[in-house]
Amino acid sequence: MYYFDVYEPRLSDYDCKGKLSWESLLQILEHIGTHHTISVSDKVVDNGIAWVLVDWRIEITRQPKQFQALHIKTWVHGKAPTSTVYRSYIVTDGKERELLRACAKFALVDLKAEKMTRISENLFLSYGPEDAAAFDDEAPRLREPEAFDTVHAIALRRSDIDYNGHVHNTRYVDYALDALPETDYARDDYTRLRVVYRAAVKPGSHPEIKRAAINGGWLLGVAAEEKICALIALQA
Repeated sequence: MYYFDVYEPRLSDYDCKGKLSWESLLQILEHIGTHHTISVSDKVVDNGIAWVLVDWRIEITRQPKQFQALHIKTWVHGKAPTSTVYRSYIVTDGKERELLRACAKFALVDLKAEKMTRISENLFLSYGPEDAAAFDDEAPRLREPEAFDTVHAIALRRSDIDYNGHVHNTRYVDYALDALPETDYARDDYTRLRVVYRAAVKPGSHPEIKRAAINGGWLLGVAAEEKICALIALQA
């Protein structure tokens, strides 16, 4: 079952170059996915269980124009019963011209026990899962480099923490962008984003952001207590 929605961008969604910021883009897709979840009466979070994001893959085909309405199609795919499910997105300008496509992987997690739990067949089927996916191929696996070039401390803010009690998934991308060299931060040709979440960064920890150059961009790692919690690849 495909779910359709239209998002009208706000001024706060744009960066200093007048383009949709990566954080805003992630939030927009997340909001539309939530609307879909509400539409099928998915209330698993009422029982201390929540959908937790574990992977993002986004590829921009055509940069959206400023204040251009985003026509978003999203749907669920994967196999059940397991503990994870995939959600795909295709965003167009409303005239069948594709702007970007994305795929997110979610795990169903028991928040109290802090472990994944099995997705029931009824819950999975309530979304009317489709066979198709936004991408024909699987996302390449992100691997840590033998060594990172630089390491910087991250100053956690209370506003970074979400309702699950850990750093919200969109904040990791901001940490990564802030760690780029000035000339690379100013670039506006990044079209591919990949984020893999391994573990949550929680209040009271002392996270760091690590950086290494890769083909066409950067690989960044968010670490806490000497453990990589997330890997972010940003490429042209």
